Amino acid sequence: MVKRLIISKKEIENKNENLIQVNHELDRFVYSASHDLRSPITSLKGLIELTQIEDDTDQIREYLCLMHQSLTRQDQFISDIIDYSKNKRKQKIVEQVSLHDVVNEAIEQMMHIENANKINFKKEILVDEIMSDGLRLKIIVNNLLSNAIKYADTNKSEMFISIKTYFADGFHKIEIDDNGIGIKEEIKDRIFEMYFGTDKNKGSGLGLYIIKEAIENIKGNIMVASEENVGTKFTVTIPLNYGI
Repeated sequence: MVKRLIISKKEIENKNENLIQVNHELDRFVYSASHDLRSPITSLKGLIELTQIEDDTDQIREYLCLMHQSLTRQDQFISDIIDYSKNKRKQKIVEQVSLHDVVNEAIEQMMHIENANKINFKKEILVDEIMSDGLRLKIIVNNLLSNAIKYADTNKSEMFISIKTYFADGFHKIEIDDNGIGIKEEIKDRIFEMYFGTDKNKGSGLGLYIIKEAIENIKGNIMVASEENVGTKFTVTIPLNYGI
């Protein structure tokens, strides 16, 4: 009886610690989200006021361009919040998923991003049908591709993103490799933190955090290899018998 009570007490303590951590994370998310939602609105209001009193056509065009950029960032942030919510709340559903379809749909959805139409997308789908969580796989691939496009190196004569799926060491794997601007060595350990972004003009800082949570939900893992001004490769490992 005493042993059971000790075990029970330990379990309650662990649950309380987890709850404190979750509440801390939620508080931080709400604070940061409210700030990031309001910031573009404030920027737009200021640009609209400037446009109303401006007569120079070229200057008006510049203001309109800035408005468009602000709205694009807002749209991306809202999309990230939706992904975050889905990943947190949606029950895990194990189903047959076509990686070929997931990759193609993600590329098609990303073509509106600046410079996407200038990038050479290389696909090597060695594994197609797998059993996993379709929603979370879409979140993972979409966010990885979005990041690769946003951080492309426009100074290079050819920009490419390579997507490869294969089976190795008892796991399904997805590799997304690019020749973009890369990640600085000193920040590699922080890229999966909530709201840690290398450039707030390119994203919300939620993308990689959402990816990591989605991967943990399907009991997988992610590794990154990157060199500044050379490129970045993310490797996602997915259990073969997830959910069985």
